[in-house]
Amino acid sequence: MITVVYALTIFSLLLCLGSVLAAVLKRPGDCRRAFDVAWVAALLLFVADWVLAQAPPFGNMRHVLAFFPLVMVPAAHYLRRFRGLELTAWLAAASAIALVGALCMPLQAAWRQMPALQSPWFAPHVVAYVVSYGLMTVAALLTLASFRCDARLAAADAVVRLSLPFMTFGLWSGALWADAAWGGYWAWDIKEAWSLLTWCIYLIYLHVERYPAFASWRRPLLLLGFAAVVVTFLVVNLLPKIESMHSYAQ
Repeated sequence: MITVVYALTIFSLLLCLGSVLAAVLKRPGDCRRAFDVAWVAALLLFVADWVLAQAPPFGNMRHVLAFFPLVMVPAAHYLRRFRGLELTAWLAAASAIALVGALCMPLQAAWRQMPALQSPWFAPHVVAYVVSYGLMTVAALLTLASFRCDARLAAADAVVRLSLPFMTFGLWSGALWADAAWGGYWAWDIKEAWSLLTWCIYLIYLHVERYPAFASWRRPLLLLGFAAVVVTFLVVNLLPKIESMHSYAQ
């Protein structure tokens, strides 16, 4: 089963990279098809991880990173159908980054849920944050690309608007989960503080971007928000010297 997990992770990664390459070669149909197949491979990987963990596989960093394609593919279809934005390659690129990260993480095949994770809020909380962080990664990539093409900034704005409700739900559900697990909605744990700061940065962005006087703030705020995402998602979780109830390194 461990070999299957690694094989499916690599296969998903290659399909995501193939999707990006197809977009570069101006083959949008192949781009979408490759990403759709990556979703199937990621689903099989999710099932394999569930079998190994004997629980919903969201409890360590590799599980979470490997889950990115499962939410990015539906996001690509939604953005194309309902927002008129063809961003498949961008979401495939974000998924590829996550899968590379998953391959760099220990397998932790013996991982089991601790009591605090045995909650009905566990899966929806994690999924909401995976969606929001994946979309904010895409927004950051589009922001960097907007230095050469201003139209990309409008696409980044649409992605942020789609992402923020998921981030808001993640923050809200985390507070409810904390109350059930630890008897309080908020403890100012370092991850909680960074999650709140990240949400505030994007909320400020959505309030100032409509005013022409603050047009020059748009790119810095989006990049600052993504930097906060990286700290919240990676730095706090992985640095063992940071004391946090949420740290995977503990």
